[in-house]
Amino acid sequence: MQEKKFSIDPKDLMAVERATTALIGTSISLIILGFIIEKFELFLHIISVELTGKKHDTIPQLTHIAFYNYLGIFITICGMLLAGYTYKYYLTWITHLEKGEIDTDKNIYFYLSLTVSLVGFVLLLSMIFI
Repeated sequence: MQEKKFSIDPKDLMAVERATTALIGTSISLIILGFIIEKFELFLHIISVELTGKKHDTIPQLTHIAFYNYLGIFITICGMLLAGYTYKYYLTWITHLEKGEIDTDKNIYFYLSLTVSLVGFVLLLSMIFI
């Protein structure tokens, strides 16, 4: 019986799959966070009507409510883009492993860090000024 030879070491393949799964988890988290922020606007609107009997246009604290709508949509789109980029990341690593090359994709970590920092900064500004 002849033993199969794999061009990719199973340990390396599993490491790439773990990294890809972690990135998919991060993209799902961003999508959910964006959805929650966007739908929180609806919650605030319903609560304001229930408590005051007025439309949210007449309540001064809720004048910036559209900002959170756009912020939620932006975060959701970032999560979707990360999910798409994760597939490219996976294919790139499989190609590197088949060739026996070791390379790192610093771009994905840069973009992910930049996006999370940007979202955090915008949320911080919204807490201070809005």
